[in-house]
Amino acid sequence: MTTFQVPDRLPAETSWISACPGGLWEVRRRWLGERERGDSTPMMGSLCKVKVRRKTVTGENTPHTSQDQEATASVDSSEQATSYPRSQDSVLQVQMDEWFLLRMGEGQCDIIEGCLEGMRAGEMCEFTISAWNTKDSKAAGSDANGTQIEETTEHGLPQQSDCFTLQLHSLTPGQESWQMTPGEKWAWVLSHKQRGGLRFGKGDIWGAADCYCRAVKLAITLNGQTRGNPEDETSKEGVDEDDNDAALTSCYDKENEQGETDDDTSIPTEEEYKNVKAELHCNLSLCQLKLGQFGKSRDSSIKATELNPKSTKAWYRLGQACMQLGELEESRMAFGKILELQPDSASARTALKQVNSKLKDLNSKLGQRLSKMFN
Repeated sequence: MTTFQVPDRLPAETSWISACPGGLWEVRRRWLGERERGDSTPMMGSLCKVKVRRKTVTGENTPHTSQDQEATASVDSSEQATSYPRSQDSVLQVQMDEWFLLRMGEGQCDIIEGCLEGMRAGEMCEFTISAWNTKDSKAAGSDANGTQIEETTEHGLPQQSDCFTLQLHSLTPGQESWQMTPGEKWAWVLSHKQRGGLRFGKGDIWGAADCYCRAVKLAITLNGQTRGNPEDETSKEGVDEDDNDAALTSCYDKENEQGETDDDTSIPTEEEYKNVKAELHCNLSLCQLKLGQFGKSRDSSIKATELNPKSTKAWYRLGQACMQLGELEESRMAFGKILELQPDSASARTALKQVNSKLKDLNSKLGQRLSKMFN
């Protein structure tokens, strides 16, 4: 009887760009050893038991990756992800040389999550990380052990790289976004939003931007799946706080019994959905401003104002981004809109004065040039 081997869906080597607290990094991953069989791979919510080591070289480029001798138990769904503080001085935001638990989808370390995609229990891969430079941002920092990694060249080519191995011991089941109920998706959206705020407060701008991007992408899939707005304010007020608290915990702990439908109160109303989505775009716009991504910041703030035209924060971000881009008329319009909504806004008045001053100087210089042309 002839047997056919099902080919792996993933190529032997892949590369992508990941974000860490210090900026953007190019990641290249390749498999080590034979690929395991099976369809169980890490997905959103999967708890993965992994170990990361720095790769050492012995002989002629032969990686030394000694296999573990200890018999470690498989990860259990009741366990919690390993707590590890994110650091501005490290690229890999995980523990080194020991087993730890990582929850897929939380964004603890974007590089490790990317490497885990498509892996099966018992497999090992090696990955190389290189500092990456883009037109909008610069990436520089040190690796997980504090070794400085050089910044890229002005052409975006990596100057120096570091290599690690990643071993996946075991994992719990997870879900693709299309397999989730609207309530489960909303729980992830709220948890990403909360995590983004915490990271921003600690100065982890890249990490915060990553959280807000994850939340926005997942929120898009909820379009048209919201529940009707409550008829009276009393019932609405009774949902907000309880819904948010329940959503943050149900993301990890909720078990769907067979035949059970999603609890209606875990699904946002259309108004709640639009307001949270507007806040996400507004927060993302602020991160992009601080990262020097002024074009992206303008686009994010425009989306925020479209979702919530009464958001003074969104209009202010738009005014700031447009001013940085030299789009002074658009900036003046944005700051003027704030004063329509909040006439006593001192920050908007100050910003509007700055824009008007820039426009006056620009018009003066233009007048001088025209005068010289016709004289």
